[in-house]
Amino acid sequence: MNKKVVLVLIIMVFVAVACKADSTESWIIESPDRDLVSEPVYVDVSAQNYTDGVICLTSAQHGLQPAQIERIDDQTSRIWWLATQSAGETVQYDHDPHANCGQTAFSWRNIGPQSDRLFLGEKPVLQYEFPVFDPEDIEMTKKPFHHVFSPNGVRMITKGPGGLYSHHRGIYLGYYVYIDGSDERIDIWHARNGERSEHNQVIRKIEGPVVGGHVLSIDWKDHDGEVFVDEVREIRTFLQPDGHLLIDVRSELTALRDHVLLGGDRHHAGLQFRAAQEVADNREATRFIRPEAWSDIPQDEELGSENIHDFPWNAMFFEIEGQTYTVSYLSHPSNPDEAEMSERLYGRFGEFFTQELSRGETLVKNYRFWVKQGAPPARSEIQQRFENYAAPPDITQ
Repeated sequence: MNKKVVLVLIIMVFVAVACKADSTESWIIESPDRDLVSEPVYVDVSAQNYTDGVICLTSAQHGLQPAQIERIDDQTSRIWWLATQSAGETVQYDHDPHANCGQTAFSWRNIGPQSDRLFLGEKPVLQYEFPVFDPEDIEMTKKPFHHVFSPNGVRMITKGPGGLYSHHRGIYLGYYVYIDGSDERIDIWHARNGERSEHNQVIRKIEGPVVGGHVLSIDWKDHDGEVFVDEVREIRTFLQPDGHLLIDVRSELTALRDHVLLGGDRHHAGLQFRAAQEVADNREATRFIRPEAWSDIPQDEELGSENIHDFPWNAMFFEIEGQTYTVSYLSHPSNPDEAEMSERLYGRFGEFFTQELSRGETLVKNYRFWVKQGAPPARSEIQQRFENYAAPPDITQ
């Protein structure tokens, strides 16, 4: 190749790189008819232009703030940031490639042979327990789950093995499963006889100043140890004001057999939250805050067998060592209809629905937990949190 042509090509490359470095992109959020308060928002962009890391966004209303890039796959990256806007307000967020937005970040640390803990700076937020299954110690090794810490990071507010109903552990998922028409129950809920959900691998970690979490591969195994469901579980925790935690859980369950029936009942299946044993020891302090349509049910009573379907959200208020907490359980509208809500004053609640899957078919479940320390939120606050989750604001470029 001619030297002059080579020189021109080199100059063109340098110019392209320089232009890319100086280029700015903008995204505009128009709030719906409700306020956004530290609401997680995102845009999907080309992974060629944005790799893992942190960028800075600037707006006239808020100045500089960090945005975090999560690499989704070879083609796509996701830019996360937090939007705080008044109802109806329009805010333009500009990418500032020259600014520095360093601040306290989420990070994972291994704290034991089968325990990873998520920190925000030095404050613990979540803990993932992923025991290696041991047929000689089934009770301690039969399921992975996530502990939740109090928003101030002082203590765990969820229960592990032991206590009332040892199989209830933090944020966890289970079903009574029937495969290929058999009436043999594979009990992923209690998991007493060798059937279990078992950690396979961490697909990727999510660390940075806006969101912390991970994407996990979890195997659902029958009594013989054969995998019949492949689960991909995604956990994301977002930066929030003091006294609050926001945790998103996304689970993809893919059938590896010709017919998989996910069954059970509302007290023994589904994605559930179990508070610490101290709540069971002090259950008279537990209250449930429900949507307006269920407001006539006394807060200190559990749901009966009627009016249990299709809760958009539910919230449990409880006390541990003199501190009060409210956990709001938000069910995304994309989840199947006819879900049944379960409540227990000893500290467990969550929703359940049945689902039949053919080989290769995937069920996707999406939930958000809002944890608030101190005085309980008003029903209207929880409703607004749910609406922001269910119908996030549009983002235009």
